Amino acid sequence: MPVTLPARPRTASSTAAAPTTAVPTPPPSRWRLALLLVRPLARAIDWGPLVMVAAFTAGLVSLVEYGEALPGGDALVLMRICGTLLGAAAAFGLVDAMSADLGAAAVPRWVRQALRCLLPGGAAIAIWLAAFSYILTRLPEGALFPIGDLLIEAGVCLGIALAAAATAVRFAPGRQAAMAAVVVQLAMVLGTILLPQQVRLWPPTCGFGYWDQAHLFWLAMLPLPYLWLIFAGRDLRR
Repeated sequence: MPVTLPARPRTASSTAAAPTTAVPTPPPSRWRLALLLVRPLARAIDWGPLVMVAAFTAGLVSLVEYGEALPGGDALVLMRICGTLLGAAAAFGLVDAMSADLGAAAVPRWVRQALRCLLPGGAAIAIWLAAFSYILTRLPEGALFPIGDLLIEAGVCLGIALAAAATAVRFAPGRQAAMAAVVVQLAMVLGTILLPQQVRLWPPTCGFGYWDQAHLFWLAMLPLPYLWLIFAGRDLRR
């Protein structure tokens, strides 16, 4: 007759689950945090001035001498007006009313300010390029209209506005900082317009006269406002 033996009780060591070692998750890099910051910053940026200037730019390049070929001199003035105004509107993107309350944020201030420059600044350049493309369709056949030289002018105007805004927001939050930057940018533009003809920086005709000399100066000036922008975008405690 078969004999059934009682089940052997398991020891505590055999029934206890093997301890698991938690693998620490590395913190996300600052660059990944910066990318995650793009969407909320895009919602926080004041796009109103840039939208209004974009609408004004579209009307300006479309309605001036509507239905006729646009002379090169007039087209040059229009693109310079658009570049100056778009740069001024992009300066409002640096206004950050909460910057003083963030303390030791996970993303450094210079990264946040760089994104606040890139988003509206990139949009301003895209709008300017769209206006330039449309202006090309209205020019007479064979008209000289160099995009490189005009883009350098627009880049300097944009850089001055952003650098002035980045400096102003260190001392005053809100729209008054951006307005101060607009005043600085427009004052510098008007000041260069009023220079004597021998040193004038806005040649009235593409490719003629002192065009090349003026744009060598513009090219040399191009890095300066962006270098100042990097300096002004540092942490507020520095």
